[in-house]
Amino acid sequence: MPSSKREAEDVRALCAQIHPDDGIDPREDKRREVVRTTRHDYKMKQLCKQVANALQLVLPNLQMTEVIGISSVEPAPNAGRLRVMVAVIDSCDSQQVIAQLDRFRSCLRKEVAQAISRRRVPELVFSIITESMKDA
Repeated sequence: MPSSKREAEDVRALCAQIHPDDGIDPREDKRREVVRTTRHDYKMKQLCKQVANALQLVLPNLQMTEVIGISSVEPAPNAGRLRVMVAVIDSCDSQQVIAQLDRFRSCLRKEVAQAISRRRVPELVFSIITESMKDA
């Protein structure tokens, strides 16, 4: 049998089998998607860390004795809005602390804008975590 006939039979045999990736656009390969999401996650973590560091430096200047510090910063739901978890003393009123943080929101966003290099400064949403002062 000539080699051209053998190649044609091999091609037909391959086409007769259905594979799970048949019909998928190679530009939408899952491996490439994984690389994009890990790079995106890295940049998101970097932004959250920069915002946390900037806020950690600014909070002592606000004269809020109830606030211990920044517990964490996480995207909510994306980089346009960040949830800032603020650690406060057990005995304080969390609604009062949220109201104080809301008053200083524009000042805090200005400080964050100076610390990060982005075209748009993310909106800050505050959440309260109560911690005891036994460890401090």
